Amino acid sequence: CGFGESDSLPAPYPHVMASALHLAMLSSPQFPVRLLGLVHLSNRIEVFTGLPKHGGGQLHAWLEGHDDGERMQTFDLHTEWRDGATLRWRELTRFIVKKPVSKREAAAVVERPRPTSTTTIAVPAGLGRRYSRVGGDINPIHLFDVTAKLFGFERAIIHGMWTLARCVAELKPTTPCVIDVQFKRPVFIPSTVTLERTPVPDGDDFAVVSEKVHLTGTVRRG
Repeated sequence: CGFGESDSLPAPYPHVMASALHLAMLSSPQFPVRLLGLVHLSNRIEVFTGLPKHGGGQLHAWLEGHDDGERMQTFDLHTEWRDGATLRWRELTRFIVKKPVSKREAAAVVERPRPTSTTTIAVPAGLGRRYSRVGGDINPIHLFDVTAKLFGFERAIIHGMWTLARCVAELKPTTPCVIDVQFKRPVFIPSTVTLERTPVPDGDDFAVVSEKVHLTGTVRRG
């Protein structure tokens, strides 16, 4: 994902540590929708302390915040890394399940501030399979073009959490911090996208774009 050597784990990495726990919950017979029907809508990561590579503690995850709207259902997956009384890391992952609609509505045009700097990010062939082996998300939409087409995509798409992690590797936020992202459109494999960065007084605003916007986000200190 572009991270260099460090004494601490990258801010998104506990999500990978919890991936088996997440999969067990979302694929449980008690969960009300099929796992392959979920769309990753947004993600919020809060880092409270350094994340030691050899630290202890426990990962806790639970589902809370279900909303059954007219056009979609949303599900909130909460995860925490606690080391005794210390809360090291917290995440809110929001999924949606879209309901059928009679006609497609035009997407709203979102105005973005002019970026202060840009970085080109390559998404090479086979990246979905490489990240799946590490991240544990072996969804067919990320693996091969032929399997992605079965689910309505023109070719394979990269995991949203890879795109988030690649942005964090470039932005290099300090601890403590809060990272918020909203996933807008899939990033196809292979492709090239651009990370747009706009510094603000307490952090950065950023977006991943090509001809369209794929992701928008913020990093805030503290």
